[in-house]
Amino acid sequence: MGQRRAFPVAAAPLQTSDAALHCLKTGGQRPPLQNQTSLTPGAPHKTEAAKLRGLPVLLLLLLLFVIYNINFRLVRIDDSVPARLLPFSLLINHSIYLDHWVEPYFASARGPLGVYFVVKFHGHWVSSYPLITPLIVTPLYVPAAVWLTHLPPPLRSNPAIRVSVIDLMEKVSASLIAALSALVLFLAVRRVAPLQTSLIVTLAYALASPTWAISSQALWKHGVGELSFAFLLYALLRNSASSSYPIWAGVALAVAAANTPPEGIVILPFLVFFWRRSRADFWRFLAPLVALGIPVVVYNWYYFGNLLMAYPAYATAPERAAHYFIRTSFADAFAGLLVSPGRGLFIYVPWAVFSIWGGVRIWRYRDYAWGRYLIVGILLVFLGYAKFSGWWAGWCFGPRYLTNLMPFLAFFLVPVWPRIEKRSVLRAAFLLAFLAAVWFEVIGAFCYPSGHWDSVPVSVDRVPSRLWNWRDNPINRNWNAGAAPPLLYDDSRLLLRVPALERQIRQSPPPPNVKGRN
Repeated sequence: MGQRRAFPVAAAPLQTSDAALHCLKTGGQRPPLQNQTSLTPGAPHKTEAAKLRGLPVLLLLLLLFVIYNINFRLVRIDDSVPARLLPFSLLINHSIYLDHWVEPYFASARGPLGVYFVVKFHGHWVSSYPLITPLIVTPLYVPAAVWLTHLPPPLRSNPAIRVSVIDLMEKVSASLIAALSALVLFLAVRRVAPLQTSLIVTLAYALASPTWAISSQALWKHGVGELSFAFLLYALLRNSASSSYPIWAGVALAVAAANTPPEGIVILPFLVFFWRRSRADFWRFLAPLVALGIPVVVYNWYYFGNLLMAYPAYATAPERAAHYFIRTSFADAFAGLLVSPGRGLFIYVPWAVFSIWGGVRIWRYRDYAWGRYLIVGILLVFLGYAKFSGWWAGWCFGPRYLTNLMPFLAFFLVPVWPRIEKRSVLRAAFLLAFLAAVWFEVIGAFCYPSGHWDSVPVSVDRVPSRLWNWRDNPINRNWNAGAAPPLLYDDSRLLLRVPALERQIRQSPPPPNVKGRN
Protein backbone atom coordinates (compact mmCIF):
# COMPACT_ATOMS: atom_id res chain seq x y z
CA MET A 1 0.00 0.00 0.00
CA GLY A 2 1.26 3.48 -0.84
CA GLN A 3 1.38 6.41 1.47
CA ARG A 4 -1.81 8.31 2.14
CA ARG A 5 -2.16 11.18 -0.31
CA ALA A 6 -2.55 14.68 1.02
CA PHE A 7 -5.10 17.04 -0.47
CA PRO A 8 -3.18 18.83 -3.21
CA VAL A 9 -3.09 22.54 -3.68
CA ALA A 10 -3.51 23.56 -7.32
CA ALA A 11 -0.02 23.56 -8.76
CA ALA A 12 1.48 24.68 -12.02
CA PRO A 13 1.51 21.93 -14.67
CA LEU A 14 4.67 19.93 -15.24
CA GLN A 15 6.95 21.22 -17.94
CA THR A 16 8.80 18.74 -20.14
CA SER A 17 11.85 18.63 -17.88
CA ASP A 18 9.62 18.31 -14.82
CA ALA A 19 7.80 15.38 -16.40
CA ALA A 20 11.11 13.60 -17.06
CA LEU A 21 12.23 14.25 -13.51
CA HIS A 22 8.92 12.93 -12.22
CA CYS A 23 9.38 9.69 -14.14
CA LEU A 24 12.89 9.27 -12.75
CA LYS A 25 11.72 9.83 -9.18
CA THR A 26 8.77 7.47 -9.45
CA GLY A 27 10.41 4.73 -11.43
CA GLY A 28 8.53 5.48 -14.62
CA GLN A 29 5.09 5.89 -13.01
CA ARG A 30 2.66 8.01 -15.01
CA PRO A 31 2.35 11.66 -13.99
CA PRO A 32 -1.04 12.67 -12.55
CA LEU A 33 -3.74 12.77 -15.19
CA GLN A 34 -4.38 16.47 -14.73
CA ASN A 35 -0.78 17.25 -15.63
CA GLN A 36 -0.88 15.10 -18.75
CA THR A 37 -4.00 16.71 -20.12
CA SER A 38 -3.61 20.24 -18.77
CA LEU A 39 -6.48 19.84 -16.35
CA THR A 40 -4.94 21.93 -13.59
CA PRO A 41 -5.83 25.64 -13.43
CA GLY A 42 -2.88 27.86 -14.03
CA ALA A 43 -0.46 28.97 -16.67
CA PRO A 44 -1.13 26.89 -19.83
CA HIS A 45 -4.14 28.79 -21.08
CA LYS A 46 -3.74 32.25 -19.59
CA THR A 47 -2.78 33.84 -22.90
CA GLU A 48 -5.65 32.24 -24.78
CA ALA A 49 -8.07 32.98 -21.95
CA ALA A 50 -7.18 36.66 -22.11
CA LYS A 51 -8.12 36.70 -25.79
CA LEU A 52 -11.56 35.28 -24.96
CA ARG A 53 -12.61 38.11 -22.71
CA GLY A 54 -15.08 40.66 -23.90
CA LEU A 55 -16.74 40.39 -27.28
CA PRO A 56 -16.12 36.69 -28.12
CA VAL A 57 -17.56 35.59 -24.77
CA LEU A 58 -20.58 37.84 -25.25
CA LEU A 59 -21.05 36.39 -28.74
CA LEU A 60 -21.23 32.89 -27.25
CA LEU A 61 -23.86 34.11 -24.79
CA LEU A 62 -25.83 35.81 -27.57
CA LEU A 63 -25.64 32.76 -29.84
CA LEU A 64 -27.09 30.45 -27.20
CA PHE A 65 -29.74 33.00 -26.24
CA VAL A 66 -30.88 33.22 -29.87
CA ILE A 67 -30.92 29.44 -30.31
CA TYR A 68 -33.03 29.02 -27.18
CA ASN A 69 -35.58 31.52 -28.54
CA ILE A 70 -35.85 30.55 -32.21
CA ASN A 71 -38.83 28.31 -31.46
CA PHE A 72 -40.88 31.40 -30.42
CA ARG A 73 -42.60 29.53 -27.64
CA LEU A 74 -42.28 28.53 -24.04
CA VAL A 75 -43.45 25.42 -22.25
CA ARG A 76 -46.46 26.62 -20.27
CA ILE A 77 -46.37 24.51 -17.15
CA ASP A 78 -48.03 25.04 -13.79
CA ASP A 79 -44.77 24.60 -11.88
CA SER A 80 -43.47 27.94 -13.16
CA VAL A 81 -46.63 30.00 -12.53
CA PRO A 82 -45.33 31.61 -9.30
CA ALA A 83 -41.90 32.31 -10.78
CA ARG A 84 -43.38 34.05 -13.82
CA LEU A 85 -45.76 36.17 -11.71
CA LEU A 86 -43.84 37.00 -8.55
CA PRO A 87 -41.47 39.56 -10.14
CA PHE A 88 -44.47 41.60 -11.33
CA SER A 89 -46.05 41.38 -7.90
CA LEU A 90 -42.83 42.52 -6.25
CA LEU A 91 -42.29 45.44 -8.65
CA ILE A 92 -45.87 46.64 -9.08
CA ASN A 93 -47.65 45.60 -5.88
CA HIS A 94 -44.53 45.53 -3.65
CA SER A 95 -45.63 42.21 -2.18
CA ILE A 96 -44.81 38.51 -2.34
CA TYR A 97 -48.54 37.78 -2.36
CA LEU A 98 -49.86 36.79 -5.78
CA ASP A 99 -53.50 37.81 -5.20
CA HIS A 100 -53.65 40.26 -8.13
CA TRP A 101 -52.03 37.88 -10.60
CA VAL A 102 -52.57 34.18 -10.02
CA GLU A 103 -56.31 33.54 -10.11
CA PRO A 104 -56.62 33.55 -13.95
CA TYR A 105 -54.30 30.52 -13.93
CA PHE A 106 -56.57 28.43 -11.72
CA ALA A 107 -58.95 27.45 -14.52
CA SER A 108 -56.14 26.14 -16.74
CA ALA A 109 -54.32 24.22 -13.99
CA ARG A 110 -53.63 20.77 -15.37
CA GLY A 111 -52.33 17.61 -13.82
CA PRO A 112 -53.61 15.46 -10.99
CA LEU A 113 -52.79 17.86 -8.15
CA GLY A 114 -54.88 20.75 -9.47
CA VAL A 115 -53.87 24.12 -8.03
CA TYR A 116 -50.76 23.08 -6.14
CA PHE A 117 -48.39 25.87 -7.13
CA VAL A 118 -49.79 28.34 -4.57
CA VAL A 119 -51.19 27.98 -1.05
CA LYS A 120 -53.41 30.19 1.08
CA PHE A 121 -51.77 32.03 3.95
CA HIS A 122 -53.93 34.38 6.03
CA GLY A 123 -56.19 34.98 3.05
CA HIS A 124 -53.37 35.56 0.55
CA TRP A 125 -51.94 33.37 -2.20
CA VAL A 126 -48.28 32.49 -1.65
CA SER A 127 -45.93 30.55 -3.95
CA SER A 128 -45.49 26.90 -3.03
CA TYR A 129 -41.97 27.02 -4.39
CA PRO A 130 -38.78 28.69 -3.13
CA LEU A 131 -38.37 32.37 -3.96
CA ILE A 132 -34.78 32.24 -5.20
CA THR A 133 -35.52 31.92 -8.93
CA PRO A 134 -38.13 34.74 -9.09
CA LEU A 135 -35.95 36.98 -6.92
CA ILE A 136 -32.97 36.46 -9.22
CA VAL A 137 -34.93 37.29 -12.38
CA THR A 138 -36.82 40.25 -10.89
CA PRO A 139 -34.27 42.85 -12.15
CA LEU A 140 -34.92 41.61 -15.69
CA TYR A 141 -38.61 42.43 -15.24
CA VAL A 142 -38.08 46.09 -14.35
CA PRO A 143 -38.53 47.51 -17.90
CA ALA A 144 -41.64 45.37 -18.52
CA ALA A 145 -43.16 46.32 -15.14
CA VAL A 146 -42.52 50.05 -15.72
CA TRP A 147 -43.98 49.84 -19.23
CA LEU A 148 -47.04 47.95 -17.99
CA THR A 149 -47.78 50.44 -15.20
CA HIS A 150 -47.54 53.41 -17.58
CA LEU A 151 -50.08 52.06 -20.02
CA PRO A 152 -53.51 53.72 -19.96
CA PRO A 153 -56.07 51.73 -17.92
CA PRO A 154 -57.92 50.09 -20.86
CA LEU A 155 -54.66 48.53 -22.07
CA ARG A 156 -53.11 47.92 -18.66
CA SER A 157 -56.04 45.73 -17.60
CA ASN A 158 -56.37 43.93 -20.94
CA PRO A 159 -55.89 40.18 -20.21
CA ALA A 160 -54.33 39.44 -23.61
CA ILE A 161 -51.67 42.13 -23.16
CA ARG A 162 -50.87 41.05 -19.61
CA VAL A 163 -50.53 37.39 -20.61
CA SER A 164 -48.33 38.29 -23.57
CA VAL A 165 -45.99 40.36 -21.40
CA ILE A 166 -45.85 37.63 -18.74
CA ASP A 167 -45.11 34.90 -21.28
CA LEU A 168 -42.40 36.88 -23.05
CA MET A 169 -40.68 37.81 -19.80
CA GLU A 170 -40.69 34.21 -18.60
CA LYS A 171 -39.12 32.95 -21.81
CA VAL A 172 -36.52 35.74 -21.98
CA SER A 173 -35.57 35.19 -18.33
CA ALA A 174 -35.37 31.40 -18.59
CA SER A 175 -33.34 31.43 -21.81
CA LEU A 176 -30.95 34.09 -20.50
CA ILE A 177 -30.27 32.15 -17.29
CA ALA A 178 -29.66 28.96 -19.29
CA ALA A 179 -27.26 30.78 -21.61
CA LEU A 180 -25.46 32.34 -18.63
CA SER A 181 -25.03 28.92 -17.02
CA ALA A 182 -23.38 27.67 -20.23
CA LEU A 183 -21.11 30.71 -20.28
CA VAL A 184 -20.04 30.17 -16.65
CA LEU A 185 -19.37 26.51 -17.40
CA PHE A 186 -17.26 27.50 -20.39
CA LEU A 187 -15.20 29.90 -18.29
CA ALA A 188 -14.75 27.21 -15.64
CA VAL A 189 -13.60 24.57 -18.11
CA ARG A 190 -11.24 27.05 -19.78
CA ARG A 191 -9.25 27.15 -16.57
CA VAL A 192 -8.20 23.54 -17.09
CA ALA A 193 -8.70 22.68 -20.76
CA PRO A 194 -7.84 24.00 -24.24
CA LEU A 195 -10.26 26.19 -26.16
CA GLN A 196 -11.53 23.43 -28.46
CA THR A 197 -12.25 21.09 -25.57
CA SER A 198 -13.99 23.87 -23.64
CA LEU A 199 -16.24 24.68 -26.60
CA ILE A 200 -17.18 21.03 -27.15
CA VAL A 201 -18.00 20.52 -23.49
CA THR A 202 -20.04 23.73 -23.39
CA LEU A 203 -22.02 22.88 -26.54
CA ALA A 204 -22.73 19.39 -25.22
CA TYR A 205 -24.12 20.98 -22.08
CA ALA A 206 -26.00 23.83 -23.81
CA LEU A 207 -27.50 22.07 -26.84
CA ALA A 208 -27.35 18.33 -26.16
CA SER A 209 -28.84 18.15 -22.67
CA PRO A 210 -32.08 19.20 -20.93
CA THR A 211 -30.56 22.65 -20.53
CA TRP A 212 -32.21 23.44 -23.88
CA ALA A 213 -35.57 21.65 -23.68
CA ILE A 214 -36.10 22.22 -19.93
CA SER A 215 -34.11 25.09 -18.41
CA SER A 216 -34.35 27.52 -21.31
CA GLN A 217 -38.04 26.97 -22.03
CA ALA A 218 -39.70 27.91 -18.72
CA LEU A 219 -38.86 29.26 -15.28
CA TRP A 220 -38.53 25.89 -13.68
CA LYS A 221 -36.00 25.88 -10.83
CA HIS A 222 -33.51 24.06 -13.04
CA GLY A 223 -32.09 27.15 -14.72
CA VAL A 224 -30.88 28.72 -11.50
CA GLY A 225 -29.87 25.27 -10.22
CA GLU A 226 -27.62 24.71 -13.23
CA LEU A 227 -26.22 28.23 -12.96
CA SER A 228 -25.38 27.61 -9.29
CA PHE A 229 -23.62 24.32 -10.00
CA ALA A 230 -21.73 25.80 -12.96
CA PHE A 231 -20.55 28.59 -10.66
CA LEU A 232 -19.55 25.96 -8.09
CA LEU A 233 -17.24 24.42 -10.68
CA TYR A 234 -15.88 27.85 -11.52
CA ALA A 235 -15.16 28.47 -7.82
CA LEU A 236 -13.59 25.05 -7.29
CA LEU A 237 -11.30 25.46 -10.29
CA ARG A 238 -9.98 28.79 -9.05
CA ASN A 239 -6.58 28.91 -7.38
CA SER A 240 -7.29 26.86 -4.26
CA ALA A 241 -4.69 28.85 -2.33
CA SER A 242 -7.01 31.88 -2.44
CA SER A 243 -8.93 32.60 0.74
CA SER A 244 -12.02 33.53 -1.30
CA TYR A 245 -12.20 30.09 -2.93
CA PRO A 246 -14.26 28.39 -0.17
CA ILE A 247 -16.48 31.48 0.19
CA TRP A 248 -17.57 31.38 -3.44
CA ALA A 249 -18.08 27.62 -3.26
CA GLY A 250 -20.31 28.23 -0.24
CA VAL A 251 -22.28 30.92 -2.09
CA ALA A 252 -22.89 28.58 -5.03
CA LEU A 253 -24.12 25.72 -2.84
CA ALA A 254 -26.19 28.05 -0.64
CA VAL A 255 -28.08 29.33 -3.68
CA ALA A 256 -28.46 25.79 -5.06
CA ALA A 257 -29.87 24.49 -1.77
CA ALA A 258 -32.21 27.46 -1.27
CA ASN A 259 -33.46 27.04 -4.84
CA THR A 260 -33.88 23.24 -4.75
CA PRO A 261 -33.74 21.97 -1.14
CA PRO A 262 -33.29 18.25 -2.00
CA GLU A 263 -30.05 19.12 -3.78
CA GLY A 264 -28.70 20.78 -0.66
CA ILE A 265 -27.39 17.32 0.21
CA VAL A 266 -24.35 18.18 -1.96
CA ILE A 267 -23.32 20.46 0.88
CA LEU A 268 -22.62 17.54 3.22
CA PRO A 269 -19.57 16.03 1.47
CA PHE A 270 -18.13 19.51 0.95
CA LEU A 271 -18.47 20.26 4.65
CA VAL A 272 -16.26 17.21 5.22
CA PHE A 273 -13.85 18.31 2.49
CA PHE A 274 -13.32 21.81 3.85
CA TRP A 275 -13.13 20.57 7.45
CA ARG A 276 -10.34 18.18 6.50
CA ARG A 277 -8.66 20.84 4.39
CA SER A 278 -8.42 23.54 7.08
CA ARG A 279 -10.61 24.99 9.81
CA ALA A 280 -10.32 28.48 8.32
CA ASP A 281 -11.59 27.28 4.94
CA PHE A 282 -14.41 25.38 6.67
CA TRP A 283 -15.71 28.54 8.36
CA ARG A 284 -15.36 30.54 5.15
CA PHE A 285 -17.38 27.88 3.33
CA LEU A 286 -19.99 27.76 6.09
CA ALA A 287 -20.53 31.53 6.33
CA PRO A 288 -22.64 32.02 3.15
CA LEU A 289 -24.57 28.82 3.91
CA VAL A 290 -25.63 30.27 7.25
CA ALA A 291 -26.19 33.78 5.88
CA LEU A 292 -28.64 32.59 3.22
CA GLY A 293 -29.93 29.54 5.07
CA ILE A 294 -31.30 31.38 8.10
CA PRO A 295 -33.71 33.69 6.19
CA VAL A 296 -34.81 30.77 3.99
CA VAL A 297 -35.57 28.58 7.00
CA VAL A 298 -37.38 31.43 8.79
CA TYR A 299 -39.48 32.13 5.70
CA ASN A 300 -40.42 28.48 5.21
CA TRP A 301 -41.29 27.98 8.86
CA TYR A 302 -43.35 31.18 9.05
CA TYR A 303 -45.41 30.58 5.93
CA PHE A 304 -45.53 26.79 5.65
CA GLY A 305 -44.66 25.36 9.04
CA ASN A 306 -41.76 23.26 7.74
CA LEU A 307 -38.09 23.82 7.01
CA LEU A 308 -38.20 23.11 3.26
CA MET A 309 -41.15 24.66 1.45
CA ALA A 310 -44.88 24.17 0.93
CA TYR A 311 -44.87 22.00 -2.18
CA PRO A 312 -43.27 18.82 -0.77
CA ALA A 313 -45.58 18.96 2.23
CA TYR A 314 -48.58 19.35 -0.06
CA ALA A 315 -47.82 17.04 -2.96
CA THR A 316 -46.25 14.22 -0.95
CA ALA A 317 -48.71 14.18 1.93
CA PRO A 318 -50.00 10.60 2.38
CA GLU A 319 -53.60 11.44 1.46
CA ARG A 320 -52.43 12.98 -1.83
CA ALA A 321 -49.34 11.01 -2.78
CA ALA A 322 -51.13 7.71 -2.32
CA HIS A 323 -53.94 8.91 -4.57
CA TYR A 324 -52.02 10.74 -7.29
CA PHE A 325 -48.61 9.03 -7.43
CA ILE A 326 -48.31 5.30 -7.91
CA ARG A 327 -45.30 4.24 -5.87
CA THR A 328 -42.77 2.09 -7.70
CA SER A 329 -39.82 0.12 -6.39
CA PHE A 330 -36.44 1.73 -5.81
CA ALA A 331 -34.91 -0.57 -8.42
CA ASP A 332 -37.49 0.51 -11.00
CA ALA A 333 -36.85 4.18 -10.23
CA PHE A 334 -33.07 3.71 -10.32
CA ALA A 335 -33.23 2.01 -13.72
CA GLY A 336 -35.91 4.38 -14.98
CA LEU A 337 -33.82 7.47 -14.29
CA LEU A 338 -31.01 5.95 -16.36
CA VAL A 339 -32.42 3.91 -19.24
CA SER A 340 -36.23 4.18 -19.49
CA PRO A 341 -37.47 5.58 -22.85
CA GLY A 342 -39.65 8.00 -20.92
CA ARG A 343 -37.05 9.61 -18.64
CA GLY A 344 -33.73 7.78 -18.98
CA LEU A 345 -30.58 9.89 -18.79
CA PHE A 346 -28.64 7.65 -21.16
CA ILE A 347 -31.54 7.72 -23.65
CA TYR A 348 -31.97 11.49 -23.83
CA VAL A 349 -28.32 12.38 -23.09
CA PRO A 350 -26.38 9.41 -24.51
CA TRP A 351 -23.03 11.22 -24.27
CA ALA A 352 -23.41 10.96 -20.48
CA VAL A 353 -21.89 7.48 -20.82
CA PHE A 354 -18.58 9.22 -21.48
CA SER A 355 -19.19 11.38 -18.39
CA ILE A 356 -19.37 8.26 -16.24
CA TRP A 357 -16.01 7.25 -17.66
CA GLY A 358 -14.61 10.68 -16.82
CA GLY A 359 -16.03 10.55 -13.31
CA VAL A 360 -14.41 7.17 -12.72
CA ARG A 361 -11.02 8.56 -13.83
CA ILE A 362 -11.38 11.57 -11.52
CA TRP A 363 -12.22 9.23 -8.65
CA ARG A 364 -9.39 6.84 -9.42
CA TYR A 365 -6.58 9.29 -10.06
CA ARG A 366 -7.75 12.09 -7.72
CA ASP A 367 -7.07 14.80 -10.25
CA TYR A 368 -8.80 17.28 -7.95
CA ALA A 369 -8.77 17.31 -4.17
CA TRP A 370 -12.51 17.88 -4.17
CA GLY A 371 -13.30 15.43 -7.00
CA ARG A 372 -14.41 12.49 -4.87
CA TYR A 373 -16.51 14.71 -2.63
CA LEU A 374 -18.32 16.14 -5.65
CA ILE A 375 -19.00 12.66 -6.99
CA VAL A 376 -20.39 11.57 -3.62
CA GLY A 377 -22.71 14.59 -3.65
CA ILE A 378 -23.92 13.76 -7.17
CA LEU A 379 -24.64 10.16 -6.17
CA LEU A 380 -26.58 11.30 -3.11
CA VAL A 381 -28.74 13.58 -5.26
CA PHE A 382 -29.40 10.77 -7.73
CA LEU A 383 -30.32 8.29 -5.00
CA GLY A 384 -32.60 10.86 -3.41
CA TYR A 385 -34.59 11.26 -6.62
CA ALA A 386 -34.70 7.48 -7.06
CA LYS A 387 -36.35 7.28 -3.63
CA PHE A 388 -38.97 9.88 -4.53
CA SER A 389 -42.41 8.41 -5.30
CA GLY A 390 -42.75 10.61 -8.41
CA TRP A 391 -39.21 10.06 -9.67
CA TRP A 392 -40.28 10.70 -13.29
CA ALA A 393 -40.92 14.39 -12.42
CA GLY A 394 -44.53 14.52 -13.48
CA TRP A 395 -45.38 15.96 -16.88
CA CYS A 396 -42.20 16.97 -18.70
CA PHE A 397 -39.81 15.97 -21.47
CA GLY A 398 -36.77 13.90 -20.59
CA PRO A 399 -34.90 13.44 -17.29
CA ARG A 400 -36.02 16.71 -15.71
CA TYR A 401 -34.94 15.93 -12.15
CA LEU A 402 -31.39 15.25 -13.34
CA THR A 403 -31.15 18.51 -15.29
CA ASN A 404 -29.33 20.35 -12.49
CA LEU A 405 -26.52 17.79 -12.64
CA MET A 406 -25.71 18.56 -16.28
CA PRO A 407 -22.83 21.00 -15.53
CA PHE A 408 -21.06 18.21 -13.63
CA LEU A 409 -21.68 15.60 -16.31
CA ALA A 410 -20.37 17.99 -18.96
CA PHE A 411 -17.27 18.74 -16.89
CA PHE A 412 -16.58 15.01 -16.49
CA LEU A 413 -15.95 14.87 -20.24
CA VAL A 414 -12.75 16.88 -19.77
CA PRO A 415 -10.45 14.18 -18.33
CA VAL A 416 -11.38 11.65 -21.04
CA TRP A 417 -11.52 14.00 -24.01
CA PRO A 418 -7.84 13.50 -25.03
CA ARG A 419 -8.50 9.76 -25.37
CA ILE A 420 -11.74 10.36 -27.28
CA GLU A 421 -9.87 12.61 -29.70
CA LYS A 422 -7.12 10.08 -30.34
CA ARG A 423 -9.38 7.13 -31.21
CA SER A 424 -11.58 7.29 -34.29
CA VAL A 425 -14.08 4.81 -32.85
CA LEU A 426 -14.57 6.89 -29.72
CA ARG A 427 -14.80 10.10 -31.75
CA ALA A 428 -17.49 8.57 -33.95
CA ALA A 429 -19.39 7.22 -30.93
CA PHE A 430 -19.31 10.58 -29.18
CA LEU A 431 -20.40 12.42 -32.33
CA LEU A 432 -23.37 10.09 -32.79
CA ALA A 433 -24.31 10.44 -29.12
CA PHE A 434 -24.00 14.23 -29.36
CA LEU A 435 -26.12 14.50 -32.51
CA ALA A 436 -28.78 12.17 -31.11
CA ALA A 437 -28.99 14.26 -27.94
CA VAL A 438 -29.27 17.48 -29.96
CA TRP A 439 -32.07 15.97 -32.01
CA PHE A 440 -33.97 14.94 -28.88
CA GLU A 441 -33.60 18.45 -27.49
CA VAL A 442 -34.93 19.92 -30.74
CA ILE A 443 -38.01 17.71 -30.35
CA GLY A 444 -38.41 18.88 -26.77
CA ALA A 445 -37.93 22.55 -27.61
CA PHE A 446 -40.06 22.68 -30.77
CA CYS A 447 -42.65 19.91 -30.40
CA TYR A 448 -43.33 19.11 -26.74
CA PRO A 449 -46.11 18.86 -25.54
CA SER A 450 -47.90 18.61 -28.89
CA GLY A 451 -48.04 14.81 -28.59
CA HIS A 452 -49.82 14.97 -25.19
CA TRP A 453 -47.90 11.89 -24.13
CA ASP A 454 -48.01 12.83 -20.43
CA SER A 455 -51.80 12.64 -20.24
CA VAL A 456 -53.02 10.46 -23.14
CA PRO A 457 -54.31 7.77 -22.98
CA VAL A 458 -53.90 8.07 -19.19
CA SER A 459 -51.74 10.25 -16.96
CA VAL A 460 -48.22 8.96 -16.50
CA ASP A 461 -48.62 9.80 -12.82
CA ARG A 462 -51.33 7.15 -12.58
CA VAL A 463 -49.65 4.55 -14.82
CA PRO A 464 -45.86 5.05 -14.56
CA SER A 465 -45.33 1.74 -16.38
CA ARG A 466 -45.89 3.79 -19.54
CA LEU A 467 -42.38 5.16 -19.01
CA TRP A 468 -41.05 1.81 -20.24
CA ASN A 469 -43.06 1.70 -23.47
CA TRP A 470 -40.45 1.66 -26.25
CA ARG A 471 -43.01 1.98 -29.05
CA ASP A 472 -44.96 4.88 -27.58
CA ASN A 473 -42.62 7.23 -25.76
CA PRO A 474 -42.33 11.04 -25.49
CA ILE A 475 -39.68 11.24 -28.22
CA ASN A 476 -41.54 9.58 -31.07
CA ARG A 477 -45.01 10.77 -29.94
CA ASN A 478 -44.02 14.45 -29.93
CA TRP A 479 -41.97 14.10 -33.13
CA ASN A 480 -44.91 12.55 -34.96
CA ALA A 481 -47.26 15.24 -33.63
CA GLY A 482 -45.11 17.98 -35.15
CA ALA A 483 -44.16 21.45 -33.98
CA ALA A 484 -46.19 23.17 -31.30
CA PRO A 485 -47.66 26.60 -32.17
CA PRO A 486 -45.18 29.50 -31.88
CA LEU A 487 -47.39 31.39 -29.44
CA LEU A 488 -44.71 33.91 -28.55
CA TYR A 489 -44.73 35.10 -32.16
CA ASP A 490 -48.40 36.04 -31.76
CA ASP A 491 -47.66 37.63 -28.39
CA SER A 492 -44.89 39.71 -29.97
CA ARG A 493 -47.15 40.91 -32.77
CA LEU A 494 -49.80 41.94 -30.25
CA LEU A 495 -47.35 43.90 -28.13
CA LEU A 496 -45.93 45.64 -31.20
CA ARG A 497 -49.43 47.03 -31.86
CA VAL A 498 -49.79 48.39 -28.33
CA PRO A 499 -47.92 51.72 -28.92
CA ALA A 500 -50.29 52.59 -31.77
CA LEU A 501 -53.31 51.74 -29.60
CA GLU A 502 -51.84 53.78 -26.78
CA ARG A 503 -51.46 56.84 -29.04
CA GLN A 504 -55.07 56.51 -30.19
CA ILE A 505 -56.31 56.39 -26.61
CA ARG A 506 -54.22 59.37 -25.49
CA GLN A 507 -55.20 61.47 -28.54
CA SER A 508 -58.92 60.71 -28.34
CA PRO A 509 -61.03 63.50 -26.75
CA PRO A 510 -62.01 62.92 -23.11
CA PRO A 511 -65.64 61.95 -22.44
CA PRO A 512 -68.02 64.79 -21.55
CA ASN A 513 -68.05 65.74 -17.89
CA VAL A 514 -71.48 64.78 -16.61
CA LYS A 515 -72.45 66.04 -13.19
CA GLY A 516 -73.92 63.41 -10.94
CA ARG A 517 -76.49 63.71 -8.19
CA ASN A 518 -75.70 63.94 -4.53
